[in-house]
Amino acid sequence: MHVDPSRHSNKLAVIGTGYVGIASAIGFAEFGNYVVGYDILSDRIRQLQRGLTPYHEAGLAESLAQHLHSGRISFTDDLSAAVEGAAFILIAVGTPTTESGSADLSAVEHVISSLAKLDLGNAIVVVRSTVPPGTCDLLADRFDGNVEVIYSPEFLREGSAVSDFLNPDRVVIGGRSDSAMQRFADLLAPLMRPTLTMSATNAELSKCMSNAFLAMKISFANQVANLCDEMDGDALQVLNAVGGDRRIGRQFLHPGIGFGGPCFEKDVKSMIHLSRTLGVDCDLLDATLGLNDRQPGRISLILEAELGRPVRGMSLGVWGLTFKGGTDDVRDSLAIRVIEDLAAHGAEIVGYDPAFKDPDHTLPCRLAHSALEAADSDALLVLTDWPQFRSIDMRTVGHKIRSGLVIDGRNVLDGDSVVAAGLRYRGIGRRRSSDAAELAEAG
Repeated sequence: MHVDPSRHSNKLAVIGTGYVGIASAIGFAEFGNYVVGYDILSDRIRQLQRGLTPYHEAGLAESLAQHLHSGRISFTDDLSAAVEGAAFILIAVGTPTTESGSADLSAVEHVISSLAKLDLGNAIVVVRSTVPPGTCDLLADRFDGNVEVIYSPEFLREGSAVSDFLNPDRVVIGGRSDSAMQRFADLLAPLMRPTLTMSATNAELSKCMSNAFLAMKISFANQVANLCDEMDGDALQVLNAVGGDRRIGRQFLHPGIGFGGPCFEKDVKSMIHLSRTLGVDCDLLDATLGLNDRQPGRISLILEAELGRPVRGMSLGVWGLTFKGGTDDVRDSLAIRVIEDLAAHGAEIVGYDPAFKDPDHTLPCRLAHSALEAADSDALLVLTDWPQFRSIDMRTVGHKIRSGLVIDGRNVLDGDSVVAAGLRYRGIGRRRSSDAAELAEAG
């Protein structure tokens, strides 16, 4: 079915087709809007026009195909055509970290410069990219008061971005114009969630500090786990008790090798850079990032302690390469950092991931075709929280792991099941497998 979205008053243009842009496009199409996605990457646009998604997420391809067929979503690499007649222009381009820790706003600035040359009519520009506080007010000045610019951050997780778009805890909108913010709030009314309106600076702070707080909870959980390792405690039990307090909550209190991906670390670094620029103490943010930087190194320490020798010459199998389960994204993956560290110390690594299949990868490991193939090693490391790893019968791989050692860097496996398969199990902050075996015998 062909629909000309420029003929409809509820046309939206989405600039950028990463996971934020695609999730936003599909989400707004679900509400009955007509969405045109734009990107400077012509090859990606052609793939999207054919229904090929740029990243992995369960159900994403089906949702995209549905809305392409209905005509509610289309794609173009012509910016003028994308924004023609649009009521809202959403900016969802990347803002990666620079060497200084600040956010690289070059892509956002390029979009704004390009839009400023066009007749946007009464369109409202909505920045969805994560940007440092104060950015949107500066961007608004570029339009000389002719275009309203507001900030409405996304709170999406890779692997469940569309679901998160459609089921947010709250909607945050910041800007100078109450009427512009209300128009965008009306567009999001189908979500039926609390809407918080504020200044653009406060909205920008809300996004960055939300991610910083979640990152802090993960680092706190890892601090607890490291202490439990030295005291033969069980961090899962401790953190379950801590999180049972409704003032704290259990979400993100999951120990492991740390947080990675394109959001948490970037936003913490951005807030550290901003704080130092303004002369504000940022000890808590520094500690959050510092512990996370050190946490992946615990894998090599556990390896050497359990096997009684350096990692040089070891053959290591790895389950999980992406920064989290449910995605094929290896950007800032702590699994990759662990692999790089082990390879630098002379280990040979074979990795398996259910989603990452890039034949042209430059990772310091060989890709296995299956979890079973990767397990043929001196020791097995689990570095990504793919739920399907938990369902693998460890008896089928136990004979392949020559030392019998399984190190669960994400605490995704059932330790008792691993021990029952005749293997040694080490999680992060969890009781040692020998104790688990003794408990099983006692039971």
